[in-house]
This record gives sequence, C-alpha cells and structure tokens, in this order.
Amino acid sequence: MYFVPDPAVHAGHDVVVVGGGDSAFDWAALLAPVARSVRLVHRTARFRAHRASVEKVQALGIDMLTDSEVSGLYGAAHLEEVEIRHRATKDTTRLPAQTVVAALGFIADLGPLREWGLTLQARRIAVDTRMATNLPRVFAAGDITDYPGKVRLISVGFGEAATAVNNAATVIDPEAALFPGHSTEKEN
Repeated sequence: MYFVPDPAVHAGHDVVVVGGGDSAFDWAALLAPVARSVRLVHRTARFRAHRASVEKVQALGIDMLTDSEVSGLYGAAHLEEVEIRHRATKDTTRLPAQTVVAALGFIADLGPLREWGLTLQARRIAVDTRMATNLPRVFAAGDITDYPGKVRLISVGFGEAATAVNNAATVIDPEAALFPGHSTEKEN
C-alpha cells in the first residue's frame, strides 16, 4: 500500500481518487474514515486492483464512478469542485472536492534496454520460468518482466529475483547448485 504521510490532513475533505489499481483502492480505503466523502473515479468498469481491495472499498460504501474521468478542476484560492465526464454519454457532473488523489500508476520506460535485442511484450521484457530472456546469460525479474500468468505483486518480484539469481549462478558456474537450500534449514 502506498504510504500516506498524514491521512488526517484530509479530515473533513471531499476526496476524489482517480484510478483503478491497487494504489487507488488503498488510498480510498485509507481516507474513508477521515474524509467527509470519498469517490473513486475510473475510466473503465474493470479494475486492475486485487478483488479483495475492490470488495473492501465497496463494503466501506465508497461511491465508484466507472466509465468516467476527471474533465475539470474548479476553485478560486483552492480546489472546490471536480468535474466528472462519463465517457460514453459525455454527461458531466460537478462534485465537491478539496482533495484529488491521482493514483494512475506508471508507464514502464525501457530506455536503452529497447536497443539490446531483448524480446519485448507491451513494454516489458519476455522471460521464461527461469527468468531468462532471449539473450544468453541475461536474466530479468520484477515489474519489467512478462510471461504467461504473471501476477504483478511485490512479493512475486522478490521470488522472481531469487529465481533469476539462482539460475544465473548456474550459468556463470555450472558446478553451482540451482537450489541453495531452505531458508529455515539449520546448519549442523
């Protein structure tokens, strides 16, 4: 979950959270107890957030405006209203808001990696189950990688890093053991 330095700063505010991923739902759930109101706005009816996060926000009674986007911000000295436009009907609604949280995620930028000759899939590096790329002796792990069934969680990235390191070790030193042992194993 994204760390909010002080949720109390938003106490009594009408909050609009924009996004459909885990960070948007984390923000909405975290601010719900302190804010006057929380609304979540997402451009589609399908969320990228984990189902449990979506269910938690629904259980909190947070208004979710789908197939919509923020089309305007209004106020004199500070934010007072947010205009929401429905993508299909083009109808707009102004809502009171003193806080807008833009939890829109990020776009992976491969930079010079694009020139390495790696096989890419939608701005991600294709890897196999060993976390090996199409290039000999090149391994990758984390959000930058892609393979069938990939689950984009931090914990998965940690596991992928261990898999990549262990498989790279056997390429560097063919005598190395692929599996170093259990982390809970006691030495004699």
